[in-house]
Amino acid sequence: MKLTYLHKEIPELSGDFLEEETVKVAPGGEYSNSSSMRICLSTVRLAMQLGIMLPSQAKDDGLPYSSDSDSLVFKAPLTSALVNKKIVYLRGWKHFEGCVKGFNALGLMAEQILLEVERMKKLRANDLNNLKLEFLKSRESNDGKKIFTLLELNNIDASELFQINDEAVAIWSCFANRTIYCSTSSNMGISCHQVLRLMQDKKLEFKGKEFTLMNQNEGSLVIWCPDERADFMNKEKTFFLRELEKEEPQITKLRTYINRQERDPGALSDALLTGGYFFPTNPQSKDEMQNLTFVALKQIEKEKKISLQEILTDENIKCTFESLGVYIKDGKVIVKHGVESGIYGLMVPYLILLEEFLKNNMGKTLSTWNQASIGAALAAVALADRILRDPIELEDSVRSELNSLFPEISKFLDSNKLGRDLKTRIHGVFDLSNLQSLAQLLGVVVENHSSGRGTAYVGLGSSSYGNGNRCFEILKESMTSGGAFVGKEAFHVSTHSVNPFAQALIFGEDLFRYLSQFDKTKNLDKSVIKELMHHARKPEPAGATAMAGYLLSRLDVGTLSMVEIAYVLKLLGFNKDIFLEFAGYSTKTQAMRSFLQEAYEEGPNMYNFAKNMLLLLDWTDSDLLDKMKTEKEESIVKYISAPLDAIQFEQLDGPTAIYLTGDNCYQPSFELVEKLTHACWGNYEQIEEFLNTYSKLPSKQEKKSPTNFNKADVLVLK
Repeated sequence: MKLTYLHKEIPELSGDFLEEETVKVAPGGEYSNSSSMRICLSTVRLAMQLGIMLPSQAKDDGLPYSSDSDSLVFKAPLTSALVNKKIVYLRGWKHFEGCVKGFNALGLMAEQILLEVERMKKLRANDLNNLKLEFLKSRESNDGKKIFTLLELNNIDASELFQINDEAVAIWSCFANRTIYCSTSSNMGISCHQVLRLMQDKKLEFKGKEFTLMNQNEGSLVIWCPDERADFMNKEKTFFLRELEKEEPQITKLRTYINRQERDPGALSDALLTGGYFFPTNPQSKDEMQNLTFVALKQIEKEKKISLQEILTDENIKCTFESLGVYIKDGKVIVKHGVESGIYGLMVPYLILLEEFLKNNMGKTLSTWNQASIGAALAAVALADRILRDPIELEDSVRSELNSLFPEISKFLDSNKLGRDLKTRIHGVFDLSNLQSLAQLLGVVVENHSSGRGTAYVGLGSSSYGNGNRCFEILKESMTSGGAFVGKEAFHVSTHSVNPFAQALIFGEDLFRYLSQFDKTKNLDKSVIKELMHHARKPEPAGATAMAGYLLSRLDVGTLSMVEIAYVLKLLGFNKDIFLEFAGYSTKTQAMRSFLQEAYEEGPNMYNFAKNMLLLLDWTDSDLLDKMKTEKEESIVKYISAPLDAIQFEQLDGPTAIYLTGDNCYQPSFELVEKLTHACWGNYEQIEEFLNTYSKLPSKQEKKSPTNFNKADVLVLK
């Protein structure tokens, strides 16, 4: 090891005394491309096991939150016409309110299920049958009655037990009686809770009897989340978390913290003492796990007043260590690898995006914009892209499963190369209220805006240790190897002033999407509004951060005008008062001043933006239209010469995918949605004219090419 802070090496300064520490990192043990992709694909299988459908499995009606579809990819024609660039929305699964943490939670669970399936494969046939009989014996109805009698269990032939799915038994074996300890700011805990509920609702059948994968009294979750008194928590998230505790039957309890440094060590300590699972919202590298394990064990020593050697003989400790890839040797604790499988679960939406992109022949380039949060979702996209650029490294069994679950990707890779025949770019967006972490590591400097005093929407700050940040390692590898993420130039800021306008645009896009498919012979009565509210959901601030970052990047470089944004919002039914109510402010003067004061604290650019946007939303339609036309001409010309991606990349005319990452927030009232719906309906012809006029940004080479991006279009995912 080369020592830093020396001009010349001094052999005596080797650092060997560190070998005496009780928690050490083992050499090697890193996840390979194959093992990473295996967990990713197992995440998909787990989702399917719980009733979540791949797009190819369902008939799609073109609307988010459809009952018979789990589509994630939707074209956004209004947003496209606004920014003069093809835009698609990439969502999370509706089972998690569109939140990407659902993929994170499923990835962590998928790894444990894989380990259990491997253990089951090593069992003797008789032992495996006994495990399946134990599963059947434990099945109960909601009123607590056994599904199978002792006589029925005794009469089951061994050959019949082949009908019991091994993965279903593994899920039950992992999570029926072991508690998950999830350290999070909020959404990760909510998603873990929702997965357990899916397991309780999943119906299975054997010998003519129906039962659920997990009973109502099985499954347990403890969420380590911020205390409502903490300055980095908000009332909205507290409300949603508290509601989980009230659900019957209860499976979730909250442990709150105020000091972020308490979170991960505290959750790990609890898991160790009970033999549970440690599910951190932020991935932990080997080095981070070495630190966390050291702190957690010291904490247990102090609280229980017992020696480390006594602790290491505890079966619960050993059980949790096994789930973490940690083992004990010669009285030392050895960390083999980090807790990274959440990243591999988060690779799933990018694979689904690529699959639908290829199936629908959407172009030769794909640019994605992802809110960075703690970095896992962004790193997952970069990692998935990198793995698919070198598919030859995948083991045959993994490549075979990729072919089964994502046939279009597999077919493409047979004769093409990602990065060459399909060029990809990856962008990240961070909340300016949380400048530390990845933005700091990437060397990002923000000159035009200030952080203000708002609580961060995205990434409350990791309570883990900075040594060996796994997300940064993945992103750095992409940067240095010519990958899809190029570094700080592709890492963009978002502000709290722009975010509500992004939320309004996303909601309005989906409102118009619904009205475009609405039966024009019917009246817009209250039942229609209720149905619309099921398919058009206001994203939470973090869920709209990628869109806010994209809009702000375009505004800052002068390739988009605030007048264009105001015009589209006006078409969708927003005026100043409706917008302020939608954003969570009342229409009283004092509330408007609060909104503008918060914008003022983010600097003069944001103050002027917020103030003028409110003024523009109250302009007459005709005045706003005239100014929009003039401004848009300038935007189009400037974007052609100065796009966000390289000009050569842009000329190939592919879409930009914006990640929308969750709807865990208060939704607008029925009365407000009703106002918006009627206003939007009244502007329908104007919206159509706007789409027909500005449906595509011409490139330098084809300024008059016909559009292939029709209004209110949505990918048909079959």
